[in-house]
Amino acid sequence: MVNYALYYPTIEFQNYTWLWSAALLWDRIYRIVPESYKPYDPENVQILIETGEIGIPIHPDSYTKDVAEQFLNKIDSGEWRAAALEFDISEAYARLHQDKVDVELRRIIIAKGKAEARKEWLYVPIEFEALYMTYLAEQISIKNNLQLLSDSAAAWTGSTFFKYDGEVEDFPFDEQTQALATLVIRDFIPQNILDIRPQELIKFREKYRDERRRFLNTIRNAAKIISECEDNTVYIDRLNDLKKDIESALNDYRGSMSALNIAGWTGIKSLSFPVIAKVATAIGGIALDVTTLFIISVSGIAIGLVSGFSNWKEKRRKLEKDSDYSYLIHLQRNWKGSARYNHDYNYFLCREMEEFIND
Repeated sequence: MVNYALYYPTIEFQNYTWLWSAALLWDRIYRIVPESYKPYDPENVQILIETGEIGIPIHPDSYTKDVAEQFLNKIDSGEWRAAALEFDISEAYARLHQDKVDVELRRIIIAKGKAEARKEWLYVPIEFEALYMTYLAEQISIKNNLQLLSDSAAAWTGSTFFKYDGEVEDFPFDEQTQALATLVIRDFIPQNILDIRPQELIKFREKYRDERRRFLNTIRNAAKIISECEDNTVYIDRLNDLKKDIESALNDYRGSMSALNIAGWTGIKSLSFPVIAKVATAIGGIALDVTTLFIISVSGIAIGLVSGFSNWKEKRRKLEKDSDYSYLIHLQRNWKGSARYNHDYNYFLCREMEEFIND
């Protein structure tokens, strides 16, 4: 199965280490580029773009006006209840809380070009640019059946909130019928990845197409199977089998890079999906613990809970299309004491969502 992804929330790729990492895996990476806008890409990135497989432009012009209207209507009506979607944030608050999701999202510059160019296709207030681009990416991914791919935890949080139409809660609770879980894979990015020249990266993509596809598809398949489990006993049995599949695919993928003179490994990739309450209990215990990852394999595979759902329709729980999959890639390897917290990586994602909803 091929893997096509849509990058968001910015037009230009913000982190070249991240881009090299994503290019090792995905067959095609699209991005949102207005027809009248020329991205500011350095020469080494342009070499990848010239393959026709990385940075492929999707012109948003035919989507933007309708999507902006939907976006603003959802905010104005109060249907989406989240602090990050409030219009007014004081300068004092922004100075005091620079690391908070709502502030971080407003600081993201979606394009390096002049602001005047953005006015031709953005129909929302400037402080909502990144959030709007995130919502636009979500809508374009659905219409074109593309996986979503980001290097921004704040944008991933917004995308997840929009994906489930604002019915995400800050924490999972006993009364909820479903929870949001995350499958985490560690150590799949070479530590010296920027030493790989674009030409070498292109050759690797072609030569080891099967290995990278198998790696991604095995992760996708695992998330799909877990999301479909209705019983915690079945979940545990399937998890044991999936562990072997992921370990094998991960080891083959790492082995394929031996020709690239890898110095070591880093990187965390997370894929989140809904699970039924019984499975959530099997993952996080009776307390539905969001602070601790359950380590599936010392090879670098774990699962944990992130948040809950207020009223998400159970029939829409299962992962059926490419656009149901949304990835976040972090350029670190520590899933303990993650980011600015002393707990595990899933707690970092949980707190990002909590800040998005409550400030």
